[in-house]
Amino acid sequence: MSGTKHVVGFSGGIDSQACALLVRQRYPAEDVILLNNDAGGNENPVNEEFIEKYSRTVHPVTRVTSLVRDFREWERDRDGRLTQRPRDTFAPDDPLTFDRLAHIMGRFPSSRAQFCTIFLKVAPQRRWLRENLTDQGIDFVRYVGVRRDESKKRKDTPDSWWDDANDCEVRAPIADWTKEQCFAFVQAAGEEFNPMYRMGFSRVGCSPCVNSTKEDIREWSARFPEMVEKVRQWEAETGKNFFPPCVPSGHYAMVDEVIAWSRTTRGGKQFALPLVEADAASGTCVSKYGLCE
Repeated sequence: MSGTKHVVGFSGGIDSQACALLVRQRYPAEDVILLNNDAGGNENPVNEEFIEKYSRTVHPVTRVTSLVRDFREWERDRDGRLTQRPRDTFAPDDPLTFDRLAHIMGRFPSSRAQFCTIFLKVAPQRRWLRENLTDQGIDFVRYVGVRRDESKKRKDTPDSWWDDANDCEVRAPIADWTKEQCFAFVQAAGEEFNPMYRMGFSRVGCSPCVNSTKEDIREWSARFPEMVEKVRQWEAETGKNFFPPCVPSGHYAMVDEVIAWSRTTRGGKQFALPLVEADAASGTCVSKYGLCE
């Protein structure tokens, strides 16, 4: 048996689940490690429940919590010194929550400055890999559930590359798959997928994500108002807007204005929420991927 470990980032989304299944089919279970980041506590309870159930019934999932020192060490590696920003008043081993990260940075992440991915996912996983594999002399390969048809940014994703930061090979085994292929692959194996897809969501990680679509924001407001209240409190504490400019006027809107905009159809004039509220109340499947049959 090979001593190499096969590490898969597991977010609870269908792409990472399909990637994990493919790796699990190729290698012994004891050599497969699934890592999940807690996203700084900015996860939807439904996603957390799905990951917990998957970990208990399918394959163990190791959860990695972001720490303030992950942020400081990343900053040190970037400019050669251990920095502490003026707003950083937390101890090194304090959890680096999503709102604490916004406090330290003085703003929330955006699609152009997606530092949440770096400090809440990449950096803590790098620490975990170093402490549990590299420092123990264990060889490993990383796998990512990245698909080329996801976005223009990912259309040229190679099948594999070398990760200098973690000193390992990275493989993207489902790079040429479609979303529908991922669902079909997982269903054919008899695995359940994240129930959030049947609720109409296209993203199932951060709750909500700063990159949420208009439709996802509308679903959040109808199905999980407590998630919206969380953002409302964060904005009140920081005085900063959570979502990037997305309302028709293009200005920096606070969450309640963004929610109001999300409830309209194209053009921002006709309200569309009553149907969404009815679906949320009845539990009707409204999947974007043909999963309701």
